[in-house]
Amino acid sequence: MNALSHPWFPAIATAVLAGITFWLWQSIEDDSSQALNRARHEPDYYLVEMVRETMNREGGLQSVLTAEQVFHYPDDDSTELAQPHMEIYNGTDSPWQVVAERGLVKADNEVITLQGRVEIWRVDAQGRRQYEIITSELRIFPKVQYAETDNAAIIKGPATVTKTVGFRANFEHNRLELLEQVRTRYEKRPSA
Repeated sequence: MNALSHPWFPAIATAVLAGITFWLWQSIEDDSSQALNRARHEPDYYLVEMVRETMNREGGLQSVLTAEQVFHYPDDDSTELAQPHMEIYNGTDSPWQVVAERGLVKADNEVITLQGRVEIWRVDAQGRRQYEIITSELRIFPKVQYAETDNAAIIKGPATVTKTVGFRANFEHNRLELLEQVRTRYEKRPSA
């Protein structure tokens, strides 16, 4: 008797095909489920009123980062900040202040990208803003106290208003390099 003509062959063949079909279906289902989970950009945890202090090598305060809300996303290990505020200390009495509407920290934690209305300032001994910079996006490298943007910015000083496209700020040495289309207007400000 031939194996193909055996009375049990159709039942065995059907069972094998059903098993292979079920296995393929499970594999496809698992793959699509994993792909869907990877594609989701949903937070796995959040914080309210976060405060993070960073110290320098000598143990002194280097920066303080606060945010009203923080959301962490596991799919790309990024962190979103709502209303971030950063104080950058460089050994002087008055730290640089940086605020924005929102911020993003990538997985490597090397760069904080601030977006929306971004303001940078420093106050003088009387508590008035000595310098004020306004832009729409800023990349901060906190470990080296450096920031940069390619966007338009307005810089207000004690007697000047400067417009530029792009700048680089070295907070550690209180230096600001203006990149393109720099225009300065002198203004006499009322004394307080």
